[in-house]
Amino acid sequence: MDTLEGPLSQPQEKHGYVRADAGDRIAPKIFIITMFSQEATNWLSDESALKFDRAIRVPGLSHGHEDVRYDVEKGVCLMTTGMALVNAALSVSALTASPLFDLTKTYFILSGIAGVNPKVATIGSVALAKFAVQVDIQLEFDGREIPESWTTGYLPIGAPSHGSFPSHFTGSEVFELNDNLRKLAVSFARVADLVDSEAAVTNRALYAGSVDGVFDAAASQKPSIIEGDVTASNMFFHGRHLAEGFEDLVKLYTSGQAKYYMTAMEDTAILAALLRAALQERVDFSRIILMRVGSNFDRSPSLDNIISLPFVIDHGGFQPACRNLYLSGMKVVEGIVGNWATFEKGIKADNYIGDIFGSFGKTPDFKHI
Repeated sequence: MDTLEGPLSQPQEKHGYVRADAGDRIAPKIFIITMFSQEATNWLSDESALKFDRAIRVPGLSHGHEDVRYDVEKGVCLMTTGMALVNAALSVSALTASPLFDLTKTYFILSGIAGVNPKVATIGSVALAKFAVQVDIQLEFDGREIPESWTTGYLPIGAPSHGSFPSHFTGSEVFELNDNLRKLAVSFARVADLVDSEAAVTNRALYAGSVDGVFDAAASQKPSIIEGDVTASNMFFHGRHLAEGFEDLVKLYTSGQAKYYMTAMEDTAILAALLRAALQERVDFSRIILMRVGSNFDRSPSLDNIISLPFVIDHGGFQPACRNLYLSGMKVVEGIVGNWATFEKGIKADNYIGDIFGSFGKTPDFKHI
């Protein structure tokens, strides 16, 4: 396939490319951000309600995901960042710095799968988050060598004990998003008819009859649209002690406001890139919607389940999760595009939005240093 040599190169129409001069930038109403190919599959399929009839080569995007897809009629774009925090941050930074786009009124929908906490949700469910919390900026001690009194080998850097704040923050530990926008997105998404699988139903059944019934109420439910927060880390983790340690960290960093529902990878990196773009008035940080769908449980149903290799992640949740990303996300797209006269003006946030540093000049409403 021919490629464009630069952001203002001549289009190759036979490949669906489109040219956008600096004086004629593309101003999408919505920008869908996926992290790897399978998350984008349903959005890009022939059955999708979106017809991405243009591809725009953007320098700086990840290998294999160099093009932004564009539905010209509806004003919706889609990109795939590539997995891991570094790819996500660099790709979104390249996008927001590109002269091809005017993103000042664009709504961003982060659309990805995740591990799910069986205490509060189940595979196939779609969580819309107010908080994203990065949990892997910590000291890690070998779990086989920690004192018996410790429940996890992770400790905030410089903290005197578990449950204490680190000696300093890097800035990407906590992001808070526009809750009024989230509630509108939830109302749109709840119209969607979510799908399931027989294998997922079987997997959920393993979590019934848990010790003290800790998983019984949530893990066995059918997929639904919920409000719940997301953790981010570069590592894929699995296990009760790790997950419960991160549950505690999420509560600590947000003064108990956030609750860990989903565990993913790239969200804090994407939000960090969007925040820096917002500080340059390239995007509006109040126009971000974070959606994660549970594809697998983040821990086994009991401690008697010993991990073996090869480790099987998917027990029937992956395909429904990817499908539900699209089904629920499409309702959000329709809600925004169909009411653009309202959404173009923006949805005012009544809560704090931004990072843990208060980079927009306001003080976070959660404890910070």
